[in-house]
Amino acid sequence: MSFDKILSHHSIVEFLKETQIKEPTSIQKTVIPEIIKGFSVDVVAKTGSGKTLAFVLPIIELLKSQEEANGILSRNENKGHPRALILAPTRELASQIYRVFKTVSHHAKLRVRKLEGGEGLKTVNLLKRECFEILVATPGKLAQSLKSKSINLSQVRYLVLDEADQLLDLGFKKDIKAIYEGMDSTLARILLFSATNSEKIDELKEEIFAEVEFHHFNKEDKNKLGHSIRSFNIFIRDEEKMKMTLAFVENQAKGKGIIFVNKFQSADELKVELEKKSKKYKFVVLHGEMEPIQRKKALKEFLDKDRILIATDIAARGMDIPDLLWVLNFDLPFEAVYYIHRMGRVGRNNKDGFAYNLITPRDQKIVTRINEAILKQTALKLSTFDEKRFKVHNKKKAEFATATKLEKKKAMVSELKKMISQKELLKKKNRPYKQVGIKKLARKIKK
Repeated sequence: MSFDKILSHHSIVEFLKETQIKEPTSIQKTVIPEIIKGFSVDVVAKTGSGKTLAFVLPIIELLKSQEEANGILSRNENKGHPRALILAPTRELASQIYRVFKTVSHHAKLRVRKLEGGEGLKTVNLLKRECFEILVATPGKLAQSLKSKSINLSQVRYLVLDEADQLLDLGFKKDIKAIYEGMDSTLARILLFSATNSEKIDELKEEIFAEVEFHHFNKEDKNKLGHSIRSFNIFIRDEEKMKMTLAFVENQAKGKGIIFVNKFQSADELKVELEKKSKKYKFVVLHGEMEPIQRKKALKEFLDKDRILIATDIAARGMDIPDLLWVLNFDLPFEAVYYIHRMGRVGRNNKDGFAYNLITPRDQKIVTRINEAILKQTALKLSTFDEKRFKVHNKKKAEFATATKLEKKKAMVSELKKMISQKELLKKKNRPYKQVGIKKLARKIKK
């Protein structure tokens, strides 16, 4: 099935032609027709499967069709009244979705605005006076704006919750409820998108969207990752992590990559240590404790320049970095689901991707949980840290080092014999011979 079978508006056709996107992904083929028909959907699909365009394209098409059928609303009717609302858990993901909408809406002549945490009162007041059709927002900031009556949601026809499970993990349920109560529920269609299934999503639907009839899609693929990802497990002790990471950066890392850590303190510390010793790369940090303007600047620097990103799981969800080649798990995540999301940053759209895991003795429990989560994906499976095998490996390494030293000594002795033989030969021919080399070598052997 091609795009012209499921989408028809000329603005969408122009966008697809310009971006050279020819065939819809599996999830796009399945979900877009259902959204066009007017159904609410609950979509669980693997990372890199094209979820963003699966809601961006049909929303643009529907808004344009409604505009052409009913006419454009007057300026006063449209001020601060979006017709499509997209909620994202982080500023970074909101910015990414905003950029995708802007690219498509350039052809469709629809206005897109963004409202996220860190935006000042000036931005909120500006939205109150502006006309726009699409609003991409983080829930906390939007809920604040509703209280101050800066935004009016009565005309919203489409509500998208992207990375819905993370929205709930971050405690946005109360804000989502307030946002939905500010809408006309008889008009709005609800579109839930996530990379993993969660009991919390079922609770959300029961508590907030009880009257909504959802069409469910692709749950069987909830923990599937790209087949083009190759993973490597590196067994070390905790105290060796920094040394191994530096060795990896200097000798193995090629192209754009992310080093994942669990705590923001670890990200800051790792950056300082690597910048002291690495001659090859520069590093950028991204975590939730940074000010919004710092996060924006860090992400831009990483995307635009030759940098390695050191990040917490704030960079694990939803972000699409086209030229990202590798990820390194300096820390294995606390929750198995975040292993799936981290790995899902690479190998997108069937491109090659590489994942490296530093595994220590204390990771045994999380390794078990991760392997249960990824099921039969043997290429991504983690191996439990085997203390006995690790000791044998270290013993062999020590034996090899000792053997290498012995070989060097033998070579020295052999060289000395050769030089002595040469000296005797020159003596017979009455030719001078410098003994400095022999004496120097003899001293080395004596040591």
